[in-house]
Amino acid sequence: MAKYFLFWVFALIFLVQTPFIFSLDCNSISSANYDTCINILNSNLTSQEKEVLISNLDYKNKFFPDHDYIFQRNSNIKIINPPTGIKTYNGQFVRDAWLSIFTTMPSIIYNDSLYVPDKTKVLSAFNYKSTIPQNYYSSYYPQNNQGDCKRIYTLIQNYSENRVYVNNVYQGSGKLVEVIINSDSEIKAQYQINVEYNIDHYRWEKYCAYRRNGKCVYSYRCSYNYNEIQQDSINIQDTLKVKHYSNNLIGDIKTIDSYSGANRIRTNYSDSFYLNFNDSYFKYNEFAYDVNYSKDPYYVYTLRAYDYNQGTSNNLLKNGNDLIVKNTNGCKIKAFDFFKVIDKNCTSQNSNISIYVETDKLTYVPNETIQVYIYPSNVSVNLSYGNQSKIAKGNSSFIADLQNNKVSADLSDYHSEKIIFVEDKEKTNTIFSLSIFGLLNYFFYFALKKCFGGII
Repeated sequence: MAKYFLFWVFALIFLVQTPFIFSLDCNSISSANYDTCINILNSNLTSQEKEVLISNLDYKNKFFPDHDYIFQRNSNIKIINPPTGIKTYNGQFVRDAWLSIFTTMPSIIYNDSLYVPDKTKVLSAFNYKSTIPQNYYSSYYPQNNQGDCKRIYTLIQNYSENRVYVNNVYQGSGKLVEVIINSDSEIKAQYQINVEYNIDHYRWEKYCAYRRNGKCVYSYRCSYNYNEIQQDSINIQDTLKVKHYSNNLIGDIKTIDSYSGANRIRTNYSDSFYLNFNDSYFKYNEFAYDVNYSKDPYYVYTLRAYDYNQGTSNNLLKNGNDLIVKNTNGCKIKAFDFFKVIDKNCTSQNSNISIYVETDKLTYVPNETIQVYIYPSNVSVNLSYGNQSKIAKGNSSFIADLQNNKVSADLSDYHSEKIIFVEDKEKTNTIFSLSIFGLLNYFFYFALKKCFGGII
């Protein structure tokens, strides 16, 4: 009984939701999300809410405009019938003709405007049916159709072309057409259909079939009468307004200084920016992205951007536009806007700098001031002497002590050092005095030995 109850419950739900299922379906949703799509369809959400959810089931890159995914998805849609709300046109030989600009790729909807780069591809869909007129044959006289006892149709032309223009400048023809956009523009698709038939008309012709008693016995035969050509020509247009996206994408870093095993890095970026190291990262997302659904029931995707302006970081310290990072190994930069991407390894703007340090002299005594000069003079370095360390630029100083004889400078991966000599004068004087005393004793001993010979 439970099985039958569940069956009727699902059947009832299906019947209740049938209007939505025919306007929305899950045919284009991946198998991984198909069950979720069905559950959404059978929920109590509004039709608009269902559209939003279903159209975003397969798009996972919340913070990155994945135009390749959108292109592959839209390019594989099989379209035969017009989307909901698209007008169809009929002629003498043409039935259900229609045209619709589906989208441009790449493109992004932002603040209710459709933005495109310098080059984009216009995706249009179109179709029509051509009716094949039936030839007419009369079975007997005087049967006819519109005065014809026979009518023969021969197809001469069945041709269609979708031509795409930007501001009335021809770009190409077809379903997917690459166009050049230099400014805010109007894209126009013009679908021309020409169907042409040659028609031979025949009429009943009275003629003398034979003679009887000297008189003609008349009969009728279906004879050629005239020829005409009939043409069906239908022209359909659709337009789409776009905004030209112009942006100077920037994504770079500059090493400001290094000290105590840490590096101060200044970031310079214009849009979304990712800076990754082996064990840390900084990410700033200017926009969040989702998919706008259109052209029901085909789920044509167009990326849509929302202001986000949030950053995240791990294992580093952010100070204004600067980042304090311990380990800069594996540094990589990724910066992107709506359409452009910078993806590169980090190259410090200090890469051409060769730093070195000099001192005012070579030897010092304890507590004497060591004057240190840094080159280039406009670069801040981490300057060290003994257990002292400071950030300095141009010049600096230390107090000499006997235990240390090296001044060093560090900037990112660059290092320079200067060896000095700190002299202890008291110790030096003592050693000198002892040396003189020893030398005098030696000469005195040598003189005595020479004078007294074997006595000593």
